Amino acid sequence: MAHTNLHHRRTHNLLLISKLLSQQSQASPFTLVLDTLEQPARPLLREYLRRAKLSKQVPVTTVFLAFETVVKPENVDYFLPWGHGHDLSGARTSASRWQWQRDIAREFADIVKRNLGKRVLVILDSMTILASLSADPASDLNLTAFLSSLLQPQALQSSSSEQEQRQPPQVSLVTVYHTDVPLPSPSAGPQQGYSPSPLSLLSYLATTVITVHSLAILLAEKAALAKSLASPSFGLSGEIEGVIIGLKPRAVANMTPGEKGIVLELEHRRKSGRGVREWFFLPTGATAGRAGGAQAYRDTVILLDDHPQFRKPKEEGADEDQDLSGMTFELGLTERQRLEREGVVLPYFDAQKAGGGGEGGRILYDMGVEDDFDEEEDEI
Repeated sequence: MAHTNLHHRRTHNLLLISKLLSQQSQASPFTLVLDTLEQPARPLLREYLRRAKLSKQVPVTTVFLAFETVVKPENVDYFLPWGHGHDLSGARTSASRWQWQRDIAREFADIVKRNLGKRVLVILDSMTILASLSADPASDLNLTAFLSSLLQPQALQSSSSEQEQRQPPQVSLVTVYHTDVPLPSPSAGPQQGYSPSPLSLLSYLATTVITVHSLAILLAEKAALAKSLASPSFGLSGEIEGVIIGLKPRAVANMTPGEKGIVLELEHRRKSGRGVREWFFLPTGATAGRAGGAQAYRDTVILLDDHPQFRKPKEEGADEDQDLSGMTFELGLTERQRLEREGVVLPYFDAQKAGGGGEGGRILYDMGVEDDFDEEEDEI
């Protein structure tokens, strides 16, 4: 039974993560990626761009909206560097503080018009600047409206072209949020006490939330848990003065290239409201992203439970259950039935215990009025 459930979960969730990373059929319009200094999200973004480049059925146009990236990444079609050369913080007090938002929306709408009939993947490398601006009432930045302008460009909505209406753009947005970068404290205001934090707002709007974890840190926590020790702290969580990124254990250095990578904690929210939670492992070794030919199309993402360092040992009796799985009737017991059977106290157990209700198995008999007392029989 456990083997069947694991096989079903593996098949279903691997198909789901493949659709999300490849952005097939617009499976997730808005994906929020949470990373830290211990494990940045750059390997995951490279995987998004690699899969978009390999897409053959429906061409994918990639737009990289950069707020902290200086050099154009590989496999990017349009690179929009807005973090360098644009003083966004100065727009807080300027009369044209909305101008940079209009410029981004107009430039992105022009890109979408030139790529009608294609899927558009927008990657926003950092939400730190936008989150800090939204926390300041003087900036008048609405994160919801800004993200909506990327998913549904206003220039295309107001256009009357029949071709644009017949082929609406399929835009998918992937944003990265640094969870360990502190935001400036908002100034006192009548509405600030009731406004949600930028992270809470983005988590509420996102259809998929992916948290990136370091494999070395998870292995260290797993080793500490096996010895009943406290989990080690790394980097900022250790609260050591001057330490920003912690020194990782050397267990990862002894792994093969296929075993090195990052861990993804996925939370996907369906339209029905049902959520899917799963842990995955994405290889990022030297040979994982440079394979050519047919190897480039091979899906390398696996469940974290299938990683050699996290694989659980086979339980005793698993082979016996597998031998009986081909029969038309069930001879084995489920875990619940086995526990209930072991919890039943049989009546003769109490009689065999000295001092128990049966007093060691001695037969007890209460004489009645009609019984004849015979000393010879009672001596037996």
